[in-house]
Amino acid sequence: MTLLIAAVVLLVTIGGVHLLPLRRAAPATATAVWLSALALRALVVLLLSIIVAVAMPSTELVAAASRWCWHLVLPLLPSHLPVDGHRVGHAALALPGLGVLSAAVATAVGLTRATRLVRTALRRASLGSGPAGTVLVGGAEVTLAAAGVVRPQVVVSAGALMSLDDDELAAGLDHERGHIARRHRYVRLLAEFCFALGRLVPMARRALQEVELHLERDADRWALARRHDPVVLASAIRKAAGARHLLTPGFAALSGGDGLALRLGELLEAGERAGQKGSLRKVAFAAAAATAGAAMAAVATTAFVMVPAVLASEVLWGSGPLSSGLLCPP
Repeated sequence: MTLLIAAVVLLVTIGGVHLLPLRRAAPATATAVWLSALALRALVVLLLSIIVAVAMPSTELVAAASRWCWHLVLPLLPSHLPVDGHRVGHAALALPGLGVLSAAVATAVGLTRATRLVRTALRRASLGSGPAGTVLVGGAEVTLAAAGVVRPQVVVSAGALMSLDDDELAAGLDHERGHIARRHRYVRLLAEFCFALGRLVPMARRALQEVELHLERDADRWALARRHDPVVLASAIRKAAGARHLLTPGFAALSGGDGLALRLGELLEAGERAGQKGSLRKVAFAAAAATAGAAMAAVATTAFVMVPAVLASEVLWGSGPLSSGLLCPP
């Protein structure tokens, strides 16, 4: 019951995040809140799988459904088969937890392969050194990006050198350097991982898109802090819009993410600082969501270590703490 109440509280918290007007909030704050919402989604899925695996075997419904033996269902089979209804029921209840664990492993492997793909694609497409220590690649499209995870580099295409003037190019390059300096690649990796685990919770895709948007806004502000004209940066982003690029956490393009109109609007509002009109109540709510995500992460870590061992003893040997009183009669 405690786990179920915790899952309900987390769902209510997640829903509350979607009611906050974060599109004008400070990018770092908005990113932290939406990332917490993704992490809480993953935690809800984990808690529900634990409830199914740990709490449900002790209920009367599961006990009644698994109170059978093979020699009663199929009389011709030997009566001493070691598999009975309780073992089958416990194995079935373990499937959600095993599915979550499999999804986590598959996502980690997929993200690792994606980072290698970016490195390989960059090595093959490189034409040499570009301006200001960048990597020059071919193509007529306007491409400016921060590519890589371990050793990220700023990438510029030949089309960008032809289409952007000097000021636009400098502003765009500083935007990409902002992604690297602010370590946005690690935030993207964490967001993708949490999304993969919690994608069954409604509106997970939107939360991921919001993280991408606010990371781009944060890089915009990093570039503007280097004394670039906001209108010039907006012009560079508009010219880069529509360019095709790799859709991986290790590749952050200048025009990447949704909410392009919002970014352009902010840049064109010269001198206006976003996110200074939020009330204290909204800030407290966001901090509570982030704190809940951090606190429950410790519970999730313990569950990942303890639950598989309990389930293995139940399924393989029927000697775990959940089997007492539920063995098939001889």
